[in-house]
Amino acid sequence: MPNEVDQIKANLDIVDVIGEYVKLKQSGQNWKGLCPFHGEKTPSFMVHREKQIWHCFGCSIGGDIFEFIQKMENIDFPETLQLLAKKANVELRPQDKREHGKRTRLLELVEAADNYWHDLLLKSPGARTARDYLKERQVDSDLAKTFHLGFSPELWDGTIKYLTSKGYKIEELLTVGLAARNAKGTVYDKFHSRLMFPITDIHGRTIGFGARVLGSKKADEPKYMNSPQSPVYNKSYVLYNLHRAAPAIKQAGYAVLVEGYMDVIGCYQAGITNVVATSGTALTVEQLKLLKRYTKELRLAFDADLAGQSAAERGIDLALEAELEVKIISLPTGEDPDTWARKQPAKFKELIDAAQPIGDYTLSRVITSFDIKSRQGKKTAADTMLKAISKLPNPIEKDFYLKQVSQVMGVAEANLRERLALFSAKKHEPIKVDQEALASIPISRQQLMTERLLALAINNPDWLVILGRELSPNWLATSLEQELYRRLLVYYTERKQLSLDELKLELASEPKLINLLERLWIQASNDFTDYTPEQEQHELDTLIGDLKKNYLTSELKLISESIRQAENKGDQPELTRLLESFKDLSKELSNQHNHAQD
Repeated sequence: MPNEVDQIKANLDIVDVIGEYVKLKQSGQNWKGLCPFHGEKTPSFMVHREKQIWHCFGCSIGGDIFEFIQKMENIDFPETLQLLAKKANVELRPQDKREHGKRTRLLELVEAADNYWHDLLLKSPGARTARDYLKERQVDSDLAKTFHLGFSPELWDGTIKYLTSKGYKIEELLTVGLAARNAKGTVYDKFHSRLMFPITDIHGRTIGFGARVLGSKKADEPKYMNSPQSPVYNKSYVLYNLHRAAPAIKQAGYAVLVEGYMDVIGCYQAGITNVVATSGTALTVEQLKLLKRYTKELRLAFDADLAGQSAAERGIDLALEAELEVKIISLPTGEDPDTWARKQPAKFKELIDAAQPIGDYTLSRVITSFDIKSRQGKKTAADTMLKAISKLPNPIEKDFYLKQVSQVMGVAEANLRERLALFSAKKHEPIKVDQEALASIPISRQQLMTERLLALAINNPDWLVILGRELSPNWLATSLEQELYRRLLVYYTERKQLSLDELKLELASEPKLINLLERLWIQASNDFTDYTPEQEQHELDTLIGDLKKNYLTSELKLISESIRQAENKGDQPELTRLLESFKDLSKELSNQHNHAQD
Protein backbone atom coordinates (compact mmCIF):
# COMPACT_ATOMS: atom_id res chain seq x y z
CA MET A 1 0.00 0.00 0.00
CA PRO A 2 2.53 2.63 -1.10
CA ASN A 3 0.02 5.47 -1.29
CA GLU A 4 -1.19 4.90 2.28
CA VAL A 5 2.38 4.57 3.56
CA ASP A 6 3.38 7.82 1.85
CA GLN A 7 0.29 9.58 3.18
CA ILE A 8 1.07 8.45 6.74
CA LYS A 9 4.65 9.69 6.39
CA ALA A 10 3.38 13.01 5.06
CA ASN A 11 0.95 13.45 7.97
CA LEU A 12 3.38 12.51 10.73
CA ASP A 13 6.64 14.16 11.81
CA ILE A 14 9.24 11.54 12.72
CA VAL A 15 10.66 13.83 15.42
CA ASP A 16 7.27 14.05 17.13
CA VAL A 17 6.63 10.29 16.93
CA ILE A 18 10.05 9.21 18.16
CA GLY A 19 9.92 12.01 20.73
CA GLU A 20 7.09 10.11 22.45
CA TYR A 21 9.60 7.37 23.22
CA VAL A 22 12.96 9.15 23.39
CA LYS A 23 13.84 12.53 24.89
CA LEU A 24 15.32 14.41 21.92
CA LYS A 25 17.36 17.62 21.80
CA GLN A 26 18.09 19.60 18.64
CA SER A 27 21.68 19.47 17.43
CA GLY A 28 22.09 21.37 14.17
CA GLN A 29 19.84 19.78 11.55
CA ASN A 30 19.49 16.62 13.63
CA TRP A 31 17.77 15.72 16.87
CA LYS A 32 19.68 13.47 19.23
CA GLY A 33 19.01 11.38 22.30
CA LEU A 34 19.93 8.18 24.14
CA CYS A 35 19.28 5.10 22.02
CA PRO A 36 16.29 3.07 23.29
CA PHE A 37 17.71 -0.14 21.79
CA HIS A 38 20.99 -0.35 23.70
CA GLY A 39 22.36 1.09 26.92
CA GLU A 40 24.48 4.22 26.54
CA LYS A 41 25.49 7.27 28.55
CA THR A 42 26.36 9.60 25.65
CA PRO A 43 23.68 10.22 22.98
CA SER A 44 24.45 8.54 19.66
CA PHE A 45 20.84 8.20 18.43
CA MET A 46 20.08 10.73 15.68
CA VAL A 47 16.79 11.72 14.00
CA HIS A 48 16.79 13.77 10.77
CA ARG A 49 13.54 15.73 10.36
CA GLU A 50 14.05 16.73 6.73
CA LYS A 51 14.82 13.20 5.57
CA GLN A 52 12.39 11.63 8.08
CA ILE A 53 14.91 8.94 9.09
CA TRP A 54 16.72 7.87 12.26
CA HIS A 55 20.04 6.14 12.94
CA CYS A 56 22.02 5.05 15.97
CA PHE A 57 25.80 5.30 15.60
CA GLY A 58 26.24 3.17 18.69
CA CYS A 59 24.45 0.01 17.56
CA SER A 60 24.40 0.80 13.81
CA ILE A 61 20.67 0.41 13.23
CA GLY A 62 18.24 2.86 11.67
CA GLY A 63 15.36 3.35 9.27
CA ASP A 64 12.14 5.29 8.84
CA ILE A 65 9.15 5.85 11.11
CA PHE A 66 7.71 2.39 10.37
CA GLU A 67 10.92 0.55 11.22
CA PHE A 68 11.23 2.48 14.48
CA ILE A 69 7.71 1.59 15.65
CA GLN A 70 8.09 -2.05 14.58
CA LYS A 71 11.28 -2.41 16.60
CA MET A 72 10.13 -0.31 19.56
CA GLU A 73 6.75 -2.00 19.93
CA ASN A 74 7.92 -5.44 18.73
CA ILE A 75 5.03 -5.72 16.25
CA ASP A 76 4.75 -6.70 12.57
CA PHE A 77 4.27 -4.34 9.62
CA PRO A 78 0.45 -4.72 9.27
CA GLU A 79 -0.05 -3.79 12.91
CA THR A 80 2.44 -0.91 12.60
CA LEU A 81 0.53 0.33 9.58
CA GLN A 82 -2.77 0.31 11.49
CA LEU A 83 -1.24 2.01 14.52
CA LEU A 84 0.38 4.83 12.54
CA ALA A 85 -2.67 5.21 10.28
CA LYS A 86 -4.80 5.89 13.34
CA LYS A 87 -2.26 8.41 14.65
CA ALA A 88 -2.08 10.11 11.23
CA ASN A 89 -5.87 10.07 10.66
CA VAL A 90 -5.41 8.07 7.46
CA GLU A 91 -8.20 5.65 6.55
CA LEU A 92 -6.86 2.33 5.31
CA ARG A 93 -8.55 0.46 2.48
CA PRO A 94 -10.80 -2.40 3.66
CA GLN A 95 -9.01 -5.73 3.86
CA ASP A 96 -10.26 -9.28 3.82
CA LYS A 97 -10.31 -10.41 7.45
CA ARG A 98 -8.23 -13.42 6.46
CA GLU A 99 -5.37 -10.98 5.76
CA HIS A 100 -5.42 -9.72 9.31
CA GLY A 101 -2.76 -11.06 11.63
CA LYS A 102 -3.92 -13.15 14.58
CA ARG A 103 -2.94 -10.41 17.05
CA THR A 104 -4.87 -7.76 15.14
CA ARG A 105 -8.00 -9.90 15.20
CA LEU A 106 -7.64 -10.51 18.93
CA LEU A 107 -7.30 -6.77 19.52
CA GLU A 108 -10.51 -6.21 17.55
CA LEU A 109 -12.22 -8.87 19.68
CA VAL A 110 -11.19 -7.18 22.93
CA GLU A 111 -12.36 -3.82 21.57
CA ALA A 112 -15.72 -5.37 20.63
CA ALA A 113 -16.18 -6.62 24.21
CA ASP A 114 -15.20 -3.19 25.52
CA ASN A 115 -17.79 -1.43 23.35
CA TYR A 116 -20.49 -3.97 24.24
CA TRP A 117 -19.98 -3.60 27.99
CA HIS A 118 -19.74 0.20 27.78
CA ASP A 119 -23.03 0.36 25.88
CA LEU A 120 -24.66 -1.87 28.52
CA LEU A 121 -23.46 0.38 31.34
CA LEU A 122 -24.96 3.47 29.73
CA LYS A 123 -28.25 2.01 28.49
CA SER A 124 -29.15 -1.40 29.96
CA PRO A 125 -31.71 -1.60 32.81
CA GLY A 126 -29.68 -4.55 34.12
CA ALA A 127 -26.70 -2.25 34.73
CA ARG A 128 -28.52 -0.17 37.36
CA THR A 129 -26.38 -1.68 40.14
CA ALA A 130 -23.22 -0.52 38.35
CA ARG A 131 -24.62 2.97 37.72
CA ASP A 132 -25.72 3.25 41.37
CA TYR A 133 -22.23 2.23 42.51
CA LEU A 134 -20.63 4.86 40.29
CA LYS A 135 -23.08 7.48 41.56
CA GLU A 136 -22.17 6.55 45.13
CA ARG A 137 -18.48 7.01 44.23
CA GLN A 138 -19.34 10.37 42.61
CA VAL A 139 -18.39 9.18 39.11
CA ASP A 140 -20.72 10.94 36.65
CA SER A 141 -21.62 9.74 33.13
CA ASP A 142 -19.03 12.02 31.49
CA LEU A 143 -16.25 10.49 33.57
CA ALA A 144 -17.60 7.00 32.91
CA LYS A 145 -17.44 7.79 29.19
CA THR A 146 -13.91 9.22 29.49
CA PHE A 147 -12.66 5.97 31.00
CA HIS A 148 -15.03 3.89 28.83
CA LEU A 149 -16.26 1.99 31.90
CA GLY A 150 -18.57 -0.95 31.27
CA PHE A 151 -20.86 -3.54 32.80
CA SER A 152 -20.59 -7.29 32.20
CA PRO A 153 -24.08 -8.85 32.34
CA GLU A 154 -25.24 -11.25 35.05
CA LEU A 155 -25.83 -14.04 32.52
CA TRP A 156 -23.11 -16.68 32.47
CA ASP A 157 -22.98 -16.64 28.66
CA GLY A 158 -24.27 -13.18 27.73
CA THR A 159 -20.90 -11.89 26.48
CA ILE A 160 -20.12 -15.17 24.70
CA LYS A 161 -23.43 -15.04 22.78
CA TYR A 162 -22.90 -11.44 21.75
CA LEU A 163 -19.31 -11.88 20.55
CA THR A 164 -19.91 -15.16 18.72
CA SER A 165 -22.83 -13.49 16.93
CA LYS A 166 -20.25 -11.00 15.61
CA GLY A 167 -18.22 -13.81 14.07
CA TYR A 168 -15.64 -14.46 16.79
CA LYS A 169 -14.79 -18.01 17.81
CA ILE A 170 -14.99 -19.56 21.28
CA GLU A 171 -11.27 -20.40 21.16
CA GLU A 172 -10.48 -16.74 20.49
CA LEU A 173 -12.52 -15.68 23.53
CA LEU A 174 -10.65 -18.24 25.63
CA THR A 175 -7.30 -16.98 24.29
CA VAL A 176 -7.85 -13.40 25.48
CA GLY A 177 -9.55 -14.38 28.74
CA LEU A 178 -13.09 -13.22 27.91
CA ALA A 179 -14.32 -16.76 28.48
CA ALA A 180 -13.23 -19.69 30.63
CA ARG A 181 -13.85 -23.45 30.63
CA ASN A 182 -14.74 -25.44 33.76
CA ALA A 183 -13.73 -29.00 34.66
CA LYS A 184 -16.77 -30.40 32.83
CA GLY A 185 -15.79 -28.62 29.64
CA THR A 186 -18.54 -25.98 29.82
CA VAL A 187 -17.51 -22.55 28.53
CA TYR A 188 -18.78 -19.50 30.43
CA ASP A 189 -18.23 -15.75 30.65
CA LYS A 190 -15.04 -14.92 32.56
CA PHE A 191 -16.62 -11.68 33.79
CA HIS A 192 -20.24 -11.38 34.85
CA SER A 193 -22.10 -8.82 36.96
CA ARG A 194 -18.99 -6.67 37.33
CA LEU A 195 -17.96 -3.08 36.72
CA MET A 196 -15.43 -3.22 33.88
CA PHE A 197 -12.29 -1.06 33.61
CA PRO A 198 -10.74 -1.26 30.10
CA ILE A 199 -6.94 -1.44 30.22
CA THR A 200 -5.26 0.15 27.21
CA ASP A 201 -1.77 0.22 25.79
CA ILE A 202 0.14 3.45 25.28
CA HIS A 203 -1.67 3.97 21.96
CA GLY A 204 -5.13 3.79 23.52
CA ARG A 205 -5.99 0.30 22.23
CA THR A 206 -7.96 -1.84 24.67
CA ILE A 207 -5.91 -4.95 25.50
CA GLY A 208 -7.46 -6.26 28.73
CA PHE A 209 -9.76 -5.50 31.63
CA GLY A 210 -9.95 -5.00 35.35
CA ALA A 211 -13.28 -5.94 36.91
CA ARG A 212 -14.88 -5.09 40.26
CA VAL A 213 -17.62 -7.23 41.76
CA LEU A 214 -20.96 -5.45 42.32
CA GLY A 215 -23.33 -6.08 45.22
CA SER A 216 -22.73 -8.88 47.69
CA LYS A 217 -20.04 -11.36 46.66
CA LYS A 218 -19.47 -14.98 47.52
CA ALA A 219 -16.85 -15.82 50.14
CA ASP A 220 -14.49 -17.32 47.57
CA GLU A 221 -15.08 -14.59 44.98
CA PRO A 222 -12.33 -11.98 44.55
CA LYS A 223 -13.36 -8.33 44.79
CA TYR A 224 -11.21 -7.48 41.77
CA MET A 225 -10.35 -9.67 38.78
CA ASN A 226 -8.04 -8.93 35.90
CA SER A 227 -7.63 -10.32 32.42
CA PRO A 228 -5.06 -13.12 32.30
CA GLN A 229 -1.86 -12.87 30.30
CA SER A 230 -2.62 -13.21 26.58
CA PRO A 231 -1.07 -12.54 23.17
CA VAL A 232 -2.32 -8.94 23.43
CA TYR A 233 -2.02 -8.28 27.19
CA ASN A 234 1.04 -8.49 29.41
CA LYS A 235 0.29 -6.67 32.65
CA SER A 236 3.97 -6.19 33.46
CA TYR A 237 4.27 -3.86 30.45
CA VAL A 238 1.12 -1.80 31.05
CA LEU A 239 0.22 1.15 33.27
CA TYR A 240 -3.45 1.99 33.66
CA ASN A 241 -4.35 5.40 32.14
CA LEU A 242 -0.86 6.11 30.76
CA HIS A 243 -2.13 6.90 27.26
CA ARG A 244 -4.38 9.66 28.70
CA ALA A 245 -1.91 10.85 31.32
CA ALA A 246 1.20 11.10 29.10
CA PRO A 247 0.71 14.74 27.97
CA ALA A 248 -0.14 15.86 31.54
CA ILE A 249 2.91 13.99 32.90
CA LYS A 250 5.16 15.81 30.42
CA GLN A 251 3.60 19.14 31.33
CA ALA A 252 3.76 18.61 35.12
CA GLY A 253 7.26 17.11 34.99
CA TYR A 254 6.28 14.11 37.12
CA ALA A 255 3.87 11.19 37.29
CA VAL A 256 1.64 10.35 40.26
CA LEU A 257 1.54 6.59 40.79
CA VAL A 258 -1.41 5.05 42.67
CA GLU A 259 -2.53 1.46 43.24
CA GLY A 260 -6.02 1.05 41.83
CA TYR A 261 -8.36 1.91 38.98
CA MET A 262 -10.71 3.92 41.23
CA ASP A 263 -7.71 5.80 42.65
CA VAL A 264 -6.93 7.00 39.12
CA ILE A 265 -10.54 7.98 38.43
CA GLY A 266 -10.83 9.75 41.80
CA CYS A 267 -7.68 11.76 41.05
CA TYR A 268 -8.96 12.61 37.56
CA GLN A 269 -12.18 13.83 39.14
CA ALA A 270 -10.13 16.15 41.36
CA GLY A 271 -8.32 17.59 38.35
CA ILE A 272 -5.14 15.54 38.80
CA THR A 273 -4.62 14.10 35.32
CA ASN A 274 -0.93 13.10 35.43
CA VAL A 275 -1.87 9.92 37.30
CA VAL A 276 -1.31 6.23 36.47
CA ALA A 277 -1.73 2.91 38.27
CA THR A 278 -0.26 -0.55 38.10
CA SER A 279 -2.67 -3.03 36.50
CA GLY A 280 -3.09 -5.87 38.98
CA THR A 281 0.64 -6.27 39.57
CA ALA A 282 3.47 -4.95 41.68
CA LEU A 283 5.45 -2.20 39.92
CA THR A 284 7.79 -3.71 37.32
CA VAL A 285 11.00 -2.64 35.58
CA GLU A 286 9.14 -2.63 32.26
CA GLN A 287 6.49 -0.23 33.58
CA LEU A 288 9.20 2.12 34.82
CA LYS A 289 10.81 2.09 31.37
CA LEU A 290 7.46 3.23 29.98
CA LEU A 291 7.27 6.10 32.46
CA LYS A 292 10.82 7.21 31.69
CA ARG A 293 9.68 8.09 28.17
CA TYR A 294 7.73 11.00 29.69
CA THR A 295 9.38 11.99 32.97
CA LYS A 296 12.30 11.50 35.32
CA GLU A 297 10.25 11.99 38.50
CA LEU A 298 7.78 9.64 40.17
CA ARG A 299 5.55 10.53 43.12
CA LEU A 300 4.03 7.55 44.92
CA ALA A 301 0.61 7.77 46.60
CA PHE A 302 -0.14 4.32 48.01
CA ASP A 303 -2.62 3.41 50.75
CA ALA A 304 -1.41 4.13 54.28
CA ASP A 305 -1.68 0.49 55.43
CA LEU A 306 0.71 -2.49 55.51
CA ALA A 307 -0.15 -3.55 51.96
CA GLY A 308 0.24 -0.02 50.63
CA GLN A 309 3.54 0.60 52.44
CA SER A 310 5.00 -2.70 51.21
CA ALA A 311 3.94 -1.93 47.64
CA ALA A 312 5.48 1.56 47.95
CA GLU A 313 8.78 0.15 49.22
CA ARG A 314 9.04 -2.26 46.29
CA GLY A 315 8.24 0.56 43.86
CA ILE A 316 10.83 2.85 45.44
CA ASP A 317 13.64 0.31 45.08
CA LEU A 318 12.89 -0.36 41.42
CA ALA A 319 12.42 3.32 40.58
CA LEU A 320 15.75 4.26 42.15
CA GLU A 321 17.46 1.48 40.21
CA ALA A 322 15.88 2.95 37.06
CA GLU A 323 17.45 6.32 38.02
CA LEU A 324 14.11 8.07 38.58
CA GLU A 325 13.69 10.82 41.14
CA VAL A 326 11.33 9.34 43.74
CA LYS A 327 9.09 11.31 46.08
CA ILE A 328 6.49 10.05 48.54
CA ILE A 329 3.01 11.52 48.98
CA SER A 330 2.16 10.96 52.65
CA LEU A 331 -1.54 10.17 53.03
CA PRO A 332 -3.34 10.37 56.38
CA THR A 333 -3.69 7.03 58.16
CA GLY A 334 -6.66 5.03 56.88
CA GLU A 335 -7.04 7.04 53.68
CA ASP A 336 -6.50 6.04 50.06
CA PRO A 337 -5.97 8.37 47.06
CA ASP A 338 -9.53 7.87 45.76
CA THR A 339 -11.42 8.83 48.93
CA TRP A 340 -8.97 11.60 49.88
CA ALA A 341 -9.09 13.13 46.39
CA ARG A 342 -12.91 13.12 46.47
CA LYS A 343 -13.31 14.38 50.05
CA GLN A 344 -10.45 16.90 50.15
CA PRO A 345 -9.31 17.61 46.56
CA ALA A 346 -7.53 20.86 47.43
CA LYS A 347 -5.67 19.30 50.36
CA PHE A 348 -4.79 16.24 48.29
CA LYS A 349 -3.18 18.52 45.69
CA GLU A 350 -1.24 20.16 48.53
CA LEU A 351 -0.01 16.73 49.65
CA ILE A 352 1.15 16.00 46.09
CA ASP A 353 2.97 19.35 45.91
CA ALA A 354 4.57 18.64 49.31
CA ALA A 355 5.75 15.14 48.35
CA GLN A 356 8.99 14.30 50.14
CA PRO A 357 12.18 13.03 48.48
CA ILE A 358 12.79 9.44 49.51
CA GLY A 359 15.63 10.41 51.86
CA ASP A 360 13.50 12.96 53.74
CA TYR A 361 10.57 10.55 53.90
CA THR A 362 12.66 7.69 55.26
CA LEU A 363 14.37 9.92 57.84
CA SER A 364 11.03 11.25 59.14
CA ARG A 365 9.67 7.67 59.42
CA VAL A 366 12.80 6.46 61.20
CA ILE A 367 12.66 9.25 63.77
CA THR A 368 9.02 8.50 64.63
CA SER A 369 9.31 4.70 64.44
CA PHE A 370 12.41 4.02 66.54
CA ASP A 371 13.68 5.11 69.94
CA ILE A 372 16.94 6.66 68.75
CA LYS A 373 18.00 7.34 72.35
CA SER A 374 18.36 3.61 73.05
CA ARG A 375 21.27 1.51 71.80
CA GLN A 376 19.16 -0.95 69.83
CA GLY A 377 16.80 1.73 68.55
CA LYS A 378 19.66 3.90 67.32
CA LYS A 379 21.36 0.93 65.64
CA THR A 380 18.16 -0.17 63.86
CA ALA A 381 17.27 3.39 62.85
CA ALA A 382 20.75 4.07 61.47
CA ASP A 383 20.78 0.81 59.50
CA THR A 384 17.33 1.58 58.07
CA MET A 385 18.56 4.97 56.87
CA LEU A 386 21.84 3.61 55.54
CA LYS A 387 20.00 0.94 53.58
CA ALA A 388 17.90 3.70 51.94
CA ILE A 389 20.94 5.93 51.35
CA SER A 390 22.86 3.06 49.69
CA LYS A 391 20.17 2.90 46.99
CA LEU A 392 20.48 6.58 46.04
CA PRO A 393 22.32 6.86 42.71
CA ASN A 394 23.67 10.39 43.29
CA PRO A 395 26.77 10.66 45.55
CA ILE A 396 25.88 14.25 46.48
CA GLU A 397 22.50 13.07 47.82
CA LYS A 398 24.24 10.31 49.76
CA ASP A 399 26.59 12.85 51.33
CA PHE A 400 23.70 15.17 52.22
CA TYR A 401 21.70 12.48 54.04
CA LEU A 402 24.74 11.05 55.81
CA LYS A 403 25.28 14.47 57.38
CA GLN A 404 21.57 14.67 58.30
CA VAL A 405 21.64 11.25 59.99
CA SER A 406 24.82 12.13 61.84
CA GLN A 407 23.27 15.30 63.25
CA VAL A 408 19.85 13.84 64.11
CA MET A 409 21.11 10.61 65.69
CA GLY A 410 24.32 11.87 67.23
CA VAL A 411 26.49 9.32 65.40
CA ALA A 412 29.90 10.21 64.00
CA GLU A 413 29.75 10.70 60.24
CA ALA A 414 32.88 8.59 59.78
CA ASN A 415 31.22 5.64 61.50
CA LEU A 416 28.16 6.00 59.28
CA ARG A 417 30.31 6.06 56.15
CA GLU A 418 32.11 2.92 57.26
CA ARG A 419 28.77 1.18 57.87
CA LEU A 420 27.35 2.47 54.55
CA ALA A 421 30.19 0.76 52.69
CA LEU A 422 28.87 -2.60 53.95
CA PHE A 423 25.39 -1.91 52.56
CA SER A 424 26.81 -0.72 49.23
CA ALA A 425 28.96 -3.85 48.97
CA LYS A 426 25.94 -6.06 49.65
CA LYS A 427 24.03 -4.22 46.93
CA HIS A 428 26.64 -4.39 44.18
CA GLU A 429 28.64 -7.55 44.83
CA PRO A 430 27.16 -10.95 44.02
CA ILE A 431 27.16 -13.30 46.99
CA LYS A 432 28.88 -16.62 46.38
CA VAL A 433 27.27 -19.49 48.20
CA ASP A 434 28.80 -22.88 48.89
CA GLN A 435 25.71 -25.06 48.39
CA GLU A 436 27.20 -28.13 50.11
CA ALA A 437 28.22 -26.11 53.14
CA LEU A 438 24.81 -24.42 53.15
CA ALA A 439 23.05 -27.79 53.17
CA SER A 440 25.01 -28.84 56.25
CA ILE A 441 23.92 -25.79 58.31
CA PRO A 442 21.24 -26.80 60.84
CA ILE A 443 17.95 -24.90 60.52
CA SER A 444 16.95 -23.02 63.67
CA ARG A 445 13.71 -23.73 65.49
CA GLN A 446 12.56 -20.20 64.67
CA GLN A 447 13.08 -20.81 60.95
CA LEU A 448 11.28 -24.14 61.10
CA MET A 449 8.32 -22.45 62.78
CA THR A 450 8.42 -19.58 60.29
CA GLU A 451 8.39 -21.85 57.26
CA ARG A 452 5.67 -24.04 58.72
CA LEU A 453 3.46 -21.02 59.40
CA LEU A 454 3.92 -19.62 55.89
CA ALA A 455 3.21 -23.06 54.39
CA LEU A 456 0.03 -23.24 56.47
CA ALA A 457 -1.05 -19.81 55.14
CA ILE A 458 -0.32 -20.92 51.57
CA ASN A 459 -2.36 -24.08 52.07
CA ASN A 460 -5.33 -22.06 53.39
CA PRO A 461 -4.94 -18.36 52.41
CA ASP A 462 -7.92 -17.35 54.58
CA TRP A 463 -5.56 -17.54 57.57
CA LEU A 464 -3.73 -14.50 56.16
CA VAL A 465 -6.59 -12.33 57.43
CA ILE A 466 -5.83 -13.43 61.02
CA LEU A 467 -2.07 -13.29 60.50
CA GLY A 468 -2.31 -9.71 59.20
CA ARG A 469 -3.87 -8.71 62.54
CA GLU A 470 -1.87 -10.84 64.95
CA LEU A 471 1.57 -11.54 63.45
CA SER A 472 4.29 -8.91 63.11
CA PRO A 473 6.76 -9.53 60.26
CA ASN A 474 9.61 -8.97 62.75
CA TRP A 475 8.73 -12.22 64.51
CA LEU A 476 9.73 -14.28 61.47
CA ALA A 477 13.19 -15.79 61.13
CA THR A 478 14.83 -13.94 58.24
CA SER A 479 14.32 -10.86 56.08
CA LEU A 480 13.54 -13.15 53.11
CA GLU A 481 10.63 -14.82 54.92
CA GLN A 482 9.49 -11.45 56.27
CA GLU A 483 9.36 -10.07 52.71
CA LEU A 484 7.47 -13.10 51.36
CA TYR A 485 4.98 -12.73 54.23
CA ARG A 486 4.39 -9.07 53.29
CA ARG A 487 3.96 -9.97 49.64
CA LEU A 488 1.46 -12.73 50.47
CA LEU A 489 -0.52 -10.24 52.58
CA VAL A 490 -0.55 -7.66 49.79
CA TYR A 491 -1.51 -10.20 47.13
CA TYR A 492 -4.30 -11.79 49.18
CA THR A 493 -5.65 -8.41 50.35
CA GLU A 494 -6.04 -7.37 46.69
CA ARG A 495 -7.39 -10.64 45.26
CA LYS A 496 -8.77 -12.80 48.11
CA GLN A 497 -7.00 -15.80 46.59
CA LEU A 498 -3.51 -17.16 45.91
CA SER A 499 -2.24 -18.27 42.51
CA LEU A 500 1.27 -19.72 42.30
CA ASP A 501 1.67 -18.81 38.62
CA GLU A 502 0.53 -15.19 39.08
CA LEU A 503 2.65 -14.78 42.22
CA LYS A 504 5.70 -16.05 40.36
CA LEU A 505 5.04 -13.54 37.58
CA GLU A 506 4.99 -10.72 40.13
CA LEU A 507 8.22 -12.01 41.68
CA ALA A 508 9.92 -12.57 38.31
CA SER A 509 12.85 -10.28 39.19
CA GLU A 510 13.36 -11.85 42.64
CA PRO A 511 14.55 -15.46 42.21
CA LYS A 512 15.21 -15.98 45.94
CA LEU A 513 11.58 -15.21 46.78
CA ILE A 514 10.39 -17.49 43.96
CA ASN A 515 12.55 -20.35 45.25
CA LEU A 516 11.21 -19.90 48.78
CA LEU A 517 7.62 -19.66 47.52
CA GLU A 518 7.91 -22.83 45.44
CA ARG A 519 9.49 -24.75 48.32
CA LEU A 520 6.78 -23.65 50.77
CA TRP A 521 4.05 -24.43 48.23
CA ILE A 522 5.32 -28.02 48.08
CA GLN A 523 5.62 -28.16 51.87
CA ALA A 524 2.02 -26.96 52.18
CA SER A 525 0.73 -29.79 50.00
CA ASN A 526 2.82 -32.34 51.92
CA ASP A 527 2.09 -31.22 55.48
CA PHE A 528 -1.43 -29.82 55.59
CA THR A 529 -3.56 -31.41 52.87
CA ASP A 530 -5.29 -33.78 55.32
CA TYR A 531 -5.68 -31.30 58.17
CA THR A 532 -9.16 -30.45 59.42
CA PRO A 533 -10.07 -26.78 59.99
CA GLU A 534 -9.79 -27.38 63.75
CA GLN A 535 -6.30 -28.84 63.38
CA GLU A 536 -5.23 -25.91 61.21
CA GLN A 537 -6.58 -23.44 63.78
CA HIS A 538 -4.68 -25.18 66.59
CA GLU A 539 -1.47 -25.23 64.53
CA LEU A 540 -1.89 -21.54 63.63
CA ASP A 541 -2.43 -20.45 67.23
CA THR A 542 0.52 -22.52 68.45
CA LEU A 543 2.92 -21.18 65.83
CA ILE A 544 1.89 -17.53 66.35
CA GLY A 545 2.31 -17.93 70.11
CA ASP A 546 5.70 -19.65 69.85
CA LEU A 547 7.07 -17.11 67.37
CA LYS A 548 5.94 -14.24 69.58
CA LYS A 549 7.57 -15.84 72.65
CA ASN A 550 10.75 -16.40 70.68
CA TYR A 551 10.79 -12.74 69.61
CA LEU A 552 10.10 -11.42 73.12
CA THR A 553 12.83 -13.63 74.59
CA SER A 554 15.31 -12.32 72.03
CA GLU A 555 14.33 -8.70 72.80
CA LEU A 556 14.77 -9.32 76.55
CA LYS A 557 18.31 -10.57 75.93
CA LEU A 558 19.13 -7.39 74.00
CA ILE A 559 17.69 -5.19 76.76
CA SER A 560 19.63 -7.16 79.41
CA GLU A 561 22.86 -6.38 77.58
CA SER A 562 21.85 -2.71 77.33
CA ILE A 563 21.09 -2.67 81.08
CA ARG A 564 24.56 -4.05 81.80
CA GLN A 565 26.15 -1.31 79.69
CA ALA A 566 24.03 1.42 81.33
CA GLU A 567 25.04 0.18 84.80
CA ASN A 568 28.73 0.25 83.83
CA LYS A 569 28.38 3.82 82.55
CA GLY A 570 26.29 4.94 85.56
CA ASP A 571 23.61 6.28 83.19
CA GLN A 572 20.69 6.35 85.62
CA PRO A 573 17.98 7.82 83.31
CA GLU A 574 18.78 5.27 80.59
CA LEU A 575 18.89 2.49 83.19
CA THR A 576 15.45 3.48 84.51
CA ARG A 577 14.00 3.47 81.01
CA LEU A 578 15.54 0.10 80.15
CA LEU A 579 14.33 -1.50 83.39
CA GLU A 580 10.82 -0.27 82.65
CA SER A 581 11.01 -1.75 79.12
CA PHE A 582 12.35 -5.02 80.56
CA LYS A 583 9.48 -5.13 83.04
CA ASP A 584 6.86 -4.54 80.32
CA LEU A 585 8.29 -7.16 77.99
CA SER A 586 8.67 -9.68 80.82
CA LYS A 587 5.03 -9.18 81.73
CA GLU A 588 4.01 -9.64 78.07
CA LEU A 589 6.10 -12.82 77.85
CA SER A 590 4.57 -14.13 81.06
CA ASN A 591 1.07 -13.47 79.71
CA GLN A 592 2.02 -15.32 76.55
CA HIS A 593 3.15 -18.34 78.59
CA ASN A 594 -0.07 -18.28 80.64
CA HIS A 595 -2.16 -18.03 77.47
CA ALA A 596 -0.37 -21.04 75.99
CA GLN A 597 -1.16 -23.10 79.12
CA ASP A 598 -4.89 -22.24 79.11
